[in-house]
Amino acid sequence: MKQAPFKALFFALALLASSAIPAAAHQPVSLNAQSARIDTSPVLIEGSISFAVTANFTKSGERRYFRFALREGEALKLEYLILDRRPENALKSSQLPVVTITSPSGKKSNLKINERTKFYEPYGKQNYLFLSRANRAGESGIYTVEMRSRARASALVAVGSKEVRGEVMQISNLASSCPKKISDEMEISEKRANQLVGLSERAGEICSLLNGWGYRVVQRDGEDFAVTMDYRSNRINVKVKAEKIFEVTVG
Repeated sequence: MKQAPFKALFFALALLASSAIPAAAHQPVSLNAQSARIDTSPVLIEGSISFAVTANFTKSGERRYFRFALREGEALKLEYLILDRRPENALKSSQLPVVTITSPSGKKSNLKINERTKFYEPYGKQNYLFLSRANRAGESGIYTVEMRSRARASALVAVGSKEVRGEVMQISNLASSCPKKISDEMEISEKRANQLVGLSERAGEICSLLNGWGYRVVQRDGEDFAVTMDYRSNRINVKVKAEKIFEVTVG
């Protein structure tokens, strides 16, 4: 087996097995109860950056979700793995979690289990099994990944390949997070808009897309941009400094 292409993943799995967080590694994301719903699941702001997303299931029928965004021209790169240990490695393929990807345009596909390739990850001293891999042209927008259990088991989905620090956006009513979508929202409240203060410019754009808001940057690092003077109650205007949103207005 050729292990060189999986160098980045070695760091990812080492990260999951230890408390150390190296500068260049798959960032760990653990899906909790809040991830049982799509609309409250976390969002990986840059799906081209390497993340290792894990879900731990205690019984059949449980679901966990996460989302990630891709830009125009970026590739879709996903890998489905399990630890080479019981109960996972003793389960038949029909008993392992089902991983389903929904593209921004609504196309659904499964990461079909078509291998059980072993490799030893030396950093965490763990044995793993690759079950499925996807590497193809991506769509611009937000992808949704569903992980559905069929027995007690844990599963890992590795996303992206760039070894840089990435941003995970949480959905909540707290500051510096993205508010949960409200159906048929005609007017954005100042409270909901101001939650975006502290997020990155890109996260603000993704949050607005999730909520169906209009979004525009009116100032960046002290430079004001020419904008139309029309007022829209479902649009936010953001000011950015050092790639972070520091002020938001509605209109």
